[in-house]
Amino acid sequence: ENIFLIYDLNKGWHAAEVDSADPTSEWQWTKKTAVISLTNPKRDATLYLEWTARTDLFNPPQQVVVKVGGQQVGSFVASSPDRTLTTFPVTAAQFGADNMAEITIEVDRTFSGSGNDTRELGIRIFHAFVEPK
Repeated sequence: ENIFLIYDLNKGWHAAEVDSADPTSEWQWTKKTAVISLTNPKRDATLYLEWTARTDLFNPPQQVVVKVGGQQVGSFVASSPDRTLTTFPVTAAQFGADNMAEITIEVDRTFSGSGNDTRELGIRIFHAFVEPK
C-alpha cells in the first residue's frame, strides 16, 4: 500500500532539483521547517528519510528534529554529505485520528545559497516514504 506524501512548496520546501550528471537523482531542499502532508495510515508505520547535509558549512553539524502531529518522533545529527537513510517508528496514536497527518522536519540552523541564490536552505531530502505495518 502506497501512502501519498504531499510536499507543499508553501510549507517549507523549495522546488525539486535534478542532478545534471544523473537525471534520476532528484531532491528538494527544506527551509528551517518543512512539512509533509499525508493520508493518515491510521496504524503503526515506519518513516524513511533519505537525506544529505552540507557538513562543510556547519561545525557542529545541524541537528534535525522530526515530528508527527506536533510530537517529536525522533531526531538525528545531519553529519553526512553522502545520501543517508534514517528511519523513525511512528505509532498510530502519533498520527492522530484525522484523515490527514503531517510530518515536520526542523533543522536548528540554515544557510543561504551562493551567488544569486539567497534561499534559506536546511537539508536536502531525496526520499521520504511512510510504510504502514
